[in-house]
Amino acid sequence: MNIELSICMPTLNRAAFIGETLESIVSQLEPGVEIVIVDGGSTDGTGDVVAPYVARFPQIRYVRKGEGTKASNAGFDRDCSHAVELAHGTHCWLMTDDDVLNPGAVARVLVAVRAGHDLAIVSCEVRDLQLREQLVRARPGLLEDRVFGAAEWDDFFRQIVVHLTFVGAVVVRRSLWFERQPEDYFGSGFVHVGVLFRKPITGTAIVLATPLIVIRNGNGQWNARAFDIFMLRWPQLLWSFEGVSDDAKRSVTPREPWRLLRVLLLQRALGRYSMPEYEALHDHLGSAWRRAVARCIACLPLGLLYWPARLYGHFKHADPRYFIDTLDEAVRFAAARRRISS
Repeated sequence: MNIELSICMPTLNRAAFIGETLESIVSQLEPGVEIVIVDGGSTDGTGDVVAPYVARFPQIRYVRKGEGTKASNAGFDRDCSHAVELAHGTHCWLMTDDDVLNPGAVARVLVAVRAGHDLAIVSCEVRDLQLREQLVRARPGLLEDRVFGAAEWDDFFRQIVVHLTFVGAVVVRRSLWFERQPEDYFGSGFVHVGVLFRKPITGTAIVLATPLIVIRNGNGQWNARAFDIFMLRWPQLLWSFEGVSDDAKRSVTPREPWRLLRVLLLQRALGRYSMPEYEALHDHLGSAWRRAVARCIACLPLGLLYWPARLYGHFKHADPRYFIDTLDEAVRFAAARRRISS
């Protein structure tokens, strides 16, 4: 059978969520669609949850790698690319293991695949951890589908790249994936972004405006590494793309956002910046007064920053409920980490 779409799902220790994810997908399976799950070495029974689905649906393949208990950038990137290697589809949808598809999502993506686009970017709805409260109606907030060509690459980058911190938004032609040396981006945490923006595509990319995925906010396995990921690796990756203008890059992120004290203050409020991060940056912060201020920020009590950050989110952030939910999750994560350390 000709496979048009492979839903590629790297996973690690998601026994509590992957069943709900699969349940939202299997009801939409049709001929020409498969699911490829690469387990990085779960120790929580993820394989036991997946097994009944593999038994019921021949379109599902489950591959388990070596034992592992710790999520890492390199692990995610390698498993993501490995799932694409194992896929038989002309296009691969890089699906997450804890979010859910809206009804009709697979059918809509198949329409985009059959139209011949190299890329399809899937819009998403963001909800809270229990998937009850809607935090963001649609991300990105396009009113209608839009097709981008190589001549519009800067515009595509500006509008879409921040959304692509969520890997489940990406549907990519499989042959394009391997033309762009994904292994060069192992360890970045964003292998999919590296592959997409390494150079402009020669074909077309379509952004689907209707939200097809519901994101479960506050369930990331990267919380303890958030500063390293979003303040160091993310901007370093974006500024490495030669096919994107500096103006477009600058509109998305400064080359070194951690040099901005207001950014450090917000990162501290989110529990991502503390003395270990300060020590790592110390020699790069510049003047003595900047180092002193950065050190003070790293030592500020999180409780002191909570309400100012909440007010910032309410009045200044583009998605207030999303920001406040993320802030509350950061507070819970910091409290749990303190309990463990004590």
